[in-house]
Formats: sequence, C-alpha cells, structure tokens
Amino acid sequence: MKYISIIIAGLLMNSAPLSALNIVTIEQQEYQHVLKTKAQPVKFPLNQTDKQLIAAMKTKLYQLGGIGLAAPQVNQAKQIIVLYIPEEAALLRENVIPYPMHVMLNPTYEAVVDTKVQYDFEGCYSVSSKSGKVPRFNQIKLQYYDESGQYYQTIEQGFYARSLQHEIDHINGILIIDRLTPNCIQGTVQEMMALRRAELPEEKRVLFDAVMKKKLKK
Repeated sequence: MKYISIIIAGLLMNSAPLSALNIVTIEQQEYQHVLKTKAQPVKFPLNQTDKQLIAAMKTKLYQLGGIGLAAPQVNQAKQIIVLYIPEEAALLRENVIPYPMHVMLNPTYEAVVDTKVQYDFEGCYSVSSKSGKVPRFNQIKLQYYDESGQYYQTIEQGFYARSLQHEIDHINGILIIDRLTPNCIQGTVQEMMALRRAELPEEKRVLFDAVMKKKLKK
C-alpha cells in the first residue's frame, strides 16, 4: 500500500496545472525518488509541456524571491534549472552580482584546475530539516543549452558559481545534505539563520531581517 500511495501522489503532482507548482522536499517520502535520481535531459526543439514547465518555474522562483530552482524540486525529473539573483541578495553578500531570470537546460559543470573550495551558508527549498556551510568550488567551467537549443560554455566564479553548482546538483540527484560532511558547520535551518545573521555587519542585519520577514510571507 505504501508504494501504491507514492505512485498515486506522483501521478497527481504530474497532472497538476503547471501554474500551480509546489516545492517537494526530501522529508516527504513520496518525493525522495525524484530528488535523489538523475533527471532526464530535455530534447530540442522544446515541446509544449517543457515550455509550460519553464514558464511555471520562472513564476514560482519570482514568488519565492530567488535564487534558483531545479525541475526535480517541483517533482519534474527534467534537466531544467532557473536562476534569479535579486538585488537584495547581492546586498547581503560580498562580491555578488544581481542576475535577471534565466534558464539553463542540460547543464553540467566541472571545477577549474587549481580553484579553491570555499564554505558558505546554503539553504534549500527542498530540504526543510537542515542547512549549513556547504563546500563549493569557487570557479567552474559551465556548459549548458538555452531555450532555443544554443550551446554555451563559460567560466563562472563566486556566488553565481555556487548557485549554479547547487542547482545542477539537483538535476543529478544531489542535495546539500549530501555535501555537508561531518566537519561542516551545520544544523537546523533556524540555527543556521541565526548564525548567518550573527556573522553579518550590524548595518546588514536590518536588511537581513527585512528580507527574511518578506520571505516568510511567501
């Protein structure tokens, strides 16, 4: 009966209107498979279903307030990620450049030779029980396709590279809980939010509180 319930839940989610996407979490047993399994590449030209999914993901990410969203997070096993770094996110971190909403299809990354691994706070919409300082490459070689099927290869660094690694991990069935080794600073979401706030300069704590208050209302 347990497996029948999981299958039914998946079918209901997949048949739901794409305009009503819901975030699924690893704590929900019926969605563990989609979050822990490598997603399928999309094919070009995009079919109508994929176009609708991308549009719905953009809307959902705007509603969430950024930073990134991968298709498995809305129970869709496809290699689609959407990124959006609003100005307020850039104000809360050093060397962060705001980015408008954009889409990457079938993306992959690899570390640039001799790049450093850095630790920074990360949360995840699909992990409600834990967050922490996740190790990421500071510089990566990125490969992806846009919505028209055009191929790109770029070098990215800093917070944007971190965001890309987080989202591309999702389409490979990897979550932040897989990256948080025992030596990483980690804890409940509430504990890590308090720690992150404490590490900010006093003038940024007011902005942090305002941003968090706004996110809680979403």
